[in-house]
Amino acid sequence: MWIVQWLPDSWVLFFTYLILSIGIASYIGSKLLVWVPPVYKYKLVVEILGVLLFSSGAYLYGGRVVEQIWQARVTELEAKLKVAENKSAEVNTVIQTKIITKIKVIKETVYANKEIIKEVVGKQLDAKCELPVSTVLLHNSSSQNEVSRGAGSTDGSPSDVKASDLLTTVVENYGTCYEIREKLMGWQTWYKEQKKIFEEAQK
Repeated sequence: MWIVQWLPDSWVLFFTYLILSIGIASYIGSKLLVWVPPVYKYKLVVEILGVLLFSSGAYLYGGRVVEQIWQARVTELEAKLKVAENKSAEVNTVIQTKIITKIKVIKETVYANKEIIKEVVGKQLDAKCELPVSTVLLHNSSSQNEVSRGAGSTDGSPSDVKASDLLTTVVENYGTCYEIREKLMGWQTWYKEQKKIFEEAQK
């Protein structure tokens, strides 16, 4: 409560009980004034004062109890949040390690396939295959998500691009596709795990 937020808790407790005690004593005393005729005329004033003091004390006490409940809740949530942050960091490390490991395997696979093209398949392919311009244009257009257009797209004239170069590009593109796939799956896993951790922290 803003009225007593700057006072030490022990002071607040002391004044709360003091006001409650005076309020109760005043109210009971107002009933006893019937037996004291000289001060009987002050009965109503003392009674009202007692009710006001008791109400104020009860208000302060209730506010203190509510504040304690909220403080306990805040402390509990802070502790849960700290645990959640630690779990979050651990999950991040695990997911990042998995992604890095999988991408490393993909890169190694791409490298190995490119070496096979370079040393064996490429030589065999280039000796037996000549790529027409239409093939190269179709590949390039498809990489841009476009339809291949122009005279070269259909005339069948030979290109200067080696079949092994085209195959190498395809291998690299597949590798890039798998890298993106692993990163996307990693982000999806990260989101699900983080959501689960912080939802549990709110319970």
